[in-house]
Amino acid sequence: MTHKFVVGQAVDFNKKFPWMSGGPYEVISVLPVDGHDSPTYRVKSQAEPFARAAKEDDLVAVGGLAPVGEPAPVRWADLLSQPPGPTRSR
Repeated sequence: MTHKFVVGQAVDFNKKFPWMSGGPYEVISVLPVDGHDSPTYRVKSQAEPFARAAKEDDLVAVGGLAPVGEPAPVRWADLLSQPPGPTRSR
């Protein structure tokens, strides 16, 4: 079974986990496929001091996946370096 995400790619937890609000997360390693043929990843958010293990079915790509031959997927570090959106004052 092939993995859907790559190391360095920005991901977030899908809507099954609404309490997971530390994203975006960066895939920091690809773990072995478990006994149920479910790819697993270690993901890390800058907002949390620890990494998490996550099954592929529980993750969604931030910015979408690029087809083969297209530019690389969005990286977590790239999202952090973008200027913030407009702010409103009172």
